[in-house]
Amino acid sequence: MAFFSKKFIKLTGKWSPVCKTVSCYDAQRLAKDIEKECTVSYTDVISVLTAIPGVMRRYLAEGHSVKLDGIGSFFLTFECKKTGVDSAEEVSMDQVTNIKVQFRPAMRGSGVKGKFANTLIADDIEWTYLPNTKSEAGTSNVPDTDVPDTDHDLVG
Repeated sequence: MAFFSKKFIKLTGKWSPVCKTVSCYDAQRLAKDIEKECTVSYTDVISVLTAIPGVMRRYLAEGHSVKLDGIGSFFLTFECKKTGVDSAEEVSMDQVTNIKVQFRPAMRGSGVKGKFANTLIADDIEWTYLPNTKSEAGTSNVPDTDVPDTDHDLVG
């Protein structure tokens, strides 16, 4: 079961649903659940999960993307200074201000417009309203209802 709450959008003066995350599972929890679904031991799963970041870091540094079937692809991108340079010869990495890892989720579908879905989203997902106990500070003209601080707060 997935959860949602309500958010007041100051710019439009309208309300909208937002996803709520109720907890965060770590590698140990993942390894325990993976062990239950296959013949690999918890220790082996933890070893693999621990090795993934270092191997991915090396692949990305070598200019490769990393595709995990059923999950998605990871690749490097970067941001540059807002001002460009006047010629192609002047282009350099000195213009880069931030390097990021980008994620593109794996998709499934027929290829018909609107028929693609992220493979990590269950087809039978059920949404349940989760009241937020936080109130929006400093908004006197907003109805007294649930307002999350961010779209992906951990609740609890």
